[in-house]
Amino acid sequence: MEGIGRPSDLISFHIDEALSTRELYKGRETASKLSVAYLVLLISAAAIATLGLLANSSAVIIGAMIVAPLMDPILSMAFGIAISNRTMTTRSLLTILIGCLLVIGTSWTIASIIDIAQVKSEVWNRITPNLIDLGVAIAAAIAGSFSLTRARISNSIAGVAIAVALVPPLCVTGIGLSFGSSFIAQIGRNNLPGLTNQIAQGSFLLFLANLVGIAISSIIIFLILGYGSLLKCWRGLMICLALVGIICIPLSSSLNEFKLKYELESRFAEFKEGRIERVTASSSQGSTWKRVKMLYNNVIISDKTARVEVILQAPESLLQESELMRVNSGFIEEMRKLGLKDIQTDIRVIPTQMFKFHSNI
Repeated sequence: MEGIGRPSDLISFHIDEALSTRELYKGRETASKLSVAYLVLLISAAAIATLGLLANSSAVIIGAMIVAPLMDPILSMAFGIAISNRTMTTRSLLTILIGCLLVIGTSWTIASIIDIAQVKSEVWNRITPNLIDLGVAIAAAIAGSFSLTRARISNSIAGVAIAVALVPPLCVTGIGLSFGSSFIAQIGRNNLPGLTNQIAQGSFLLFLANLVGIAISSIIIFLILGYGSLLKCWRGLMICLALVGIICIPLSSSLNEFKLKYELESRFAEFKEGRIERVTASSSQGSTWKRVKMLYNNVIISDKTARVEVILQAPESLLQESELMRVNSGFIEEMRKLGLKDIQTDIRVIPTQMFKFHSNI
């Protein structure tokens, strides 16, 4: 019977063999070109993603991410910049541009035909990007560009496509452009006129953040792995870094708004759990407020302004207008502590009634 062996025989460190520059160049050159397969897959992915967004289906949207081939020409563009190949870089950029227009056009057409009248959460979640989204794009691109240089793990690119999600933001852009000027977006129970521009611009900013994040991190990975020369590609690298800096300005602002919304949500969580003295600014009404339930709350923050909608459920005639004004003052005080200036609150109460029946058989 053979022994198990020494620990050094059990634990080994294997370095995957990297593709040669010529092998990687051949694959990236093919991916940089327009092809029938690229166009068919991209139109199909755009249609799937648009329908998934309109149906508010996460599973369908994930399927579109896997089908979409938009990641390939972006990686080819990054490789072209790294090796200072202007032809590959330009051709990849044109392929990306045509793909973007095709996706936006497809989603615009589908949304116009269906003529939706409501924005749902899958659309809403893609119109307020922040630095977290840029961080995801950079991390995913590191995995994607590295996997391209190793034949054994090249199939990891599908997971990268899901993580970055290039096509859905472009589809949201098309959906936003399909709305007329009189469109009123319904977010939760809030009617928000004039949101059309925010939908199209916000989602396109998310796509740009993904695009630039993929490009800059992929260029750096290719250079670290020995594909290309920093002395030759420094101009292209500096342009990408400048674009990252520009995009970080609105993304950092959105991140601050994201943090504010998170803080407000935590305050509402305390309300839901019954710990509401700090919100109502009145501990003497504790027994009364224990019979109150928060059914719904929605927070929208933009440029230091907040719109808050709260729906409470309470026994009929329990909450008087004066007490609701106390609650509203508590909400406003908490939001001012977070640096918000313009605050609009909408508190609704759903009355409940209790009926007692007695039966003597």
